[in-house]
Amino acid sequence: MEPTYKDGGFNFCFKQRYLFTEPERGDVVMIRLAGEKVMLLKRIIALEGDTLAFEDGTLYLNGEQVDEEYVRYPSAWNLAPRSVKKGYVYVVGDNRSVPVDSHHFGQTPLKRIVGGPLW
Repeated sequence: MEPTYKDGGFNFCFKQRYLFTEPERGDVVMIRLAGEKVMLLKRIIALEGDTLAFEDGTLYLNGEQVDEEYVRYPSAWNLAPRSVKKGYVYVVGDNRSVPVDSHHFGQTPLKRIVGGPLW
């Protein structure tokens, strides 16, 4: 998630963040990976029903180019269009300079989102 968050940093989780609202596109969320304390920190780039694709590092959402001001380093990502399933969101980190095959990203069930980070 660099440069937004430093690798190896310690973040607190605000578990009540989505108590009365649903996660939205652009939110940074904490996702339960394993057990109670192991989590990933990722950004939601697409919601259920959305279609997304990457062309030469540029995100296209429902056919429209998206300006991602939080992405600081260029990437060469190319991913064919894909639709987000019901009950899922599509998450990816902000450090897109990492090759696409070395990056953890993809569709995540909403039930795995624990909350949002506290700065």
